[in-house]
Amino acid sequence: MYVYLDSAPENIIPELALDADHVLPDRWNGWLRPIATARAFGEFLDSWRVNDPNGIWGYVTEVGDTLVSSRPDDDEPAEEFPRVGELPDGTALYDLTGWTWIGEAG
Repeated sequence: MYVYLDSAPENIIPELALDADHVLPDRWNGWLRPIATARAFGEFLDSWRVNDPNGIWGYVTEVGDTLVSSRPDDDEPAEEFPRVGELPDGTALYDLTGWTWIGEAG
């Protein structure tokens, strides 16, 4: 399931989407709560880094049961997302709640 960070029509394209495993049924401050792998989130950040090289697109690292997203801006702390399950093959899934995620319809 694709979810997006930016509601501008030109950014609602698969190349700039997070390919989430699923979205939790409840919302966070009105925003979607995607569940995704570290790889999917890393690919999402890579795509945005190319699209917006002046942005604050960090890198992800799995640390224990937490997905840590670094920030290139030293004034911003790294963000942490908890592990909430796994795929049948054992790949960890993380709750990426806290960003302004939207669905294709907005």
